[in-house]
Formats: sequence, structure tokens, C-alpha cells
Amino acid sequence: MTYPITIVDDFFEDPDGIVEMAESMKYYTPNTGNWPGTRTKNLHIEDKRFFNYFGQKLHLLFYESVPEYWNLQCHFQLIDPFCEDKYSKKNRGWIHKDIDTWFGGIVYLQKDPEPDTGTSAYRVKRGFSHQFADEIDVKEKQYRSENVDDAEYEKAYDAMRNQFEETVSIANVYNRFVLFNNVTHHGVQTFGSKPRLTLNFFGMGQTGKLPPLLRSNK
Repeated sequence: MTYPITIVDDFFEDPDGIVEMAESMKYYTPNTGNWPGTRTKNLHIEDKRFFNYFGQKLHLLFYESVPEYWNLQCHFQLIDPFCEDKYSKKNRGWIHKDIDTWFGGIVYLQKDPEPDTGTSAYRVKRGFSHQFADEIDVKEKQYRSENVDDAEYEKAYDAMRNQFEETVSIANVYNRFVLFNNVTHHGVQTFGSKPRLTLNFFGMGQTGKLPPLLRSNK
């Protein structure tokens, strides 16, 4: 573990301007089904100036100066509800870790967000968790907008969800920044009943500074 779970409210000085920029971009559907909804291209391609601004602002939460080198993947993401019932299992996120990263996170950019559309952190109940390939396949078919039988999906979702217990519930608050380290299981509570706009990001590494939790142990 290298970074603490971090929550910062009122992250952007002008969130309305960021939303306006996000709404002007083109969104793409995933071919893999690894994640729900649509995303823009990586923001270092879409808007390099904003990408650098965001990356520096993020790292200055933890350091007095920006690291010599840092690497982020970040996109705007838009998720439309999968069904009318926002508490349907097809409308809930899958619990996961942001593996092969240093950290991952989001900035909530949905104005007037609905209750329970935030993100929760979880811990495993039995000391381990595992998902079978056929369970993951059901999720990925759903996220690719393929036809998935409700009963089949619910069985796969329950097999995943029953391995965890919630430890922290973070509300969806407009312009709230949330960062998770790479060992924390987390997932969306519900996608809600209207489009859910976020900025999502993944820290892939940096040089020149010790990560916060490693620095605190020195």
C-alpha cells in the first residue's frame, strides 16, 4: 500500500467549466467490457493542457512540489443506467481493485447527484476473493450491451458480492475527488437512474518522491 484513501471536496475551482468541457468531447464504448458506460480518449490526447493541470493538482495533494516524472491515465466517463430500477443488480458496480497501478480514483461531476450513487470500499470476508471466468464473462457481456439473462447475471453478481463486506461508504457529491490505493477493493453503489458523469484516473507511477505511506515509515 502506497497511498491513503483520500477525499477532497470542492476539488476544481470551476467545476461547471470542467463539466462543459467534458460534455463537448466524444465518448467511446469499450470493446472489452472491462468497465461500464462510455469514456473519452485519454485526456493527454483530448486536452494536454488540462491533463497536465489535473496531474499537477493531484500530486500537490501529497507533495510540496510535483514529482520529477508522473504518469496518469485519465478519462471522462459517462454511464447511462442499465435499467429503470436503480437498485437492480444490473445497475450496481462490481467490486474490484485497480491492479497494476499505484492508485485509482474519480472526481464526481454529476450535478444534483442521486443518493447511493457514490463509491464504497470493501474488505474480503474469508481472507481471499476470486471470480471465475464465466462470471467475469457475464459482466463483460452486460457492459458491452449484449443480451444477458437476468437470472444468469444476478447469480454471477451475487457470487462476486457475497465475498465482501462494506467498510466505507463515500457519497457522490458534486466536485468531490476520491482516491483509492491499489489494494483497496471498491465499487459503485448504484449507477442511478440518470447519466452519471465522472472524471476517472489511474496513477501508473512517478519518480523523484516516495509515495506518502512509504515516506511516513521512514
